[in-house]
Amino acid sequence: MSLFHFELRKLMLNKRTLILIAALAVFYSAIGFGTSYFLVGSGAAYKTYSDLATPATGPLDEATAKKTMQSYEELKTRFGDNPEMIYYGTASDPVLKFDVDYANFATYVDEYYNGAVSDSLSQPYGIKVLQNNLTALKPGSFEYKKVQSQLDKETKLGAPEFANTVEWGNLFTNWGDTLMLFVLFVPLAFLISSVFSREASSGMDNIILSSRHGRGKIVGAKICAVAVTALSVLGIYLVTTFVFGFLSVGTLEGFDAAIRSVPAYVRSPFGFSNWQFAIVSAIWILFSGTVYALIVAFISSRFKSQMAALGVSLIVLLLNIGIAALGTGISSALQWLSDLGVASFSLVGEVFSGYKVYSIFGFPVPYYAVLIAFLAFVAAAVSLGMYVGQKSRSAV
Repeated sequence: MSLFHFELRKLMLNKRTLILIAALAVFYSAIGFGTSYFLVGSGAAYKTYSDLATPATGPLDEATAKKTMQSYEELKTRFGDNPEMIYYGTASDPVLKFDVDYANFATYVDEYYNGAVSDSLSQPYGIKVLQNNLTALKPGSFEYKKVQSQLDKETKLGAPEFANTVEWGNLFTNWGDTLMLFVLFVPLAFLISSVFSREASSGMDNIILSSRHGRGKIVGAKICAVAVTALSVLGIYLVTTFVFGFLSVGTLEGFDAAIRSVPAYVRSPFGFSNWQFAIVSAIWILFSGTVYALIVAFISSRFKSQMAALGVSLIVLLLNIGIAALGTGISSALQWLSDLGVASFSLVGEVFSGYKVYSIFGFPVPYYAVLIAFLAFVAAAVSLGMYVGQKSRSAV
């Protein structure tokens, strides 16, 4: 245990690092509060929005949908057809924001029953579309099983319902957007890249690894210190963005609404409520972020310079972001790299927002299940690699 404390002090429990972590906590708090305030404005603006949204909670109301759709069409003349321009252009007006949100909700309900025109053939959606696809597929085939499974889940979950989930949507955006890779994983890479390289640069690793503790205990202590450091930074991010995100409105309204009431997760195959999904999201971020930290530690074990280890760690991250940004236009080989890369496996939205599945021995296996197995393998592989890699540096 004393060896673990020694490694943890070098990595995190020192004045310089604690100052950095404190600064990160302030920065993450600002992200939580700032994104929330930009989204709905002051508490008074949120109350106005809530007074409109709360009575509309539940299944689609045709009269409300017709009224808000008319308002949405009028907004197109001011902001154009770009949905993002309309969304951000009305963020400061709670009445117009409600109109936009409910009009979009009406579209989601229509897509649930009839399908979306823009859907690709590989990712069909909508009860009618799925039923039509089944008639054209061979029973027992992988594609048939995949579509049947999706149809069964969609039928069981039912059509999306409206709820005031504006703050929960903001939280899940902070936890599942590419921005998180920069504000969270870059600091992680900076903190952890020194775990092996600092000693290697001074030649102390040869002495340390030859001590009475042996490389097994030393590498084990370093891995534990890396995990604790990662979990601490990740935990600070999760807590501060949650607390300060809801602080501006002072309510957890919508906590018990279905996750499918959040626009980004309207096609989610899960029946979670928002508070349940928040727990799942937090666990996933802690898990995937710790795996990335172990990858950085492995890179550190291969270099004698902290700057080189940091540079390679950031290159790996940026390359993954670049491949993921190519989207569905990339080849099938690169698609696997994208799906299993840091820029995809660490983002909750990528993992839990849709019906992405893989064929494993002819059976459809959910994306998240593939990722759990893959990340467990990566964690074990890099941990073993760190242990084996230190053998050449040991004098015995």
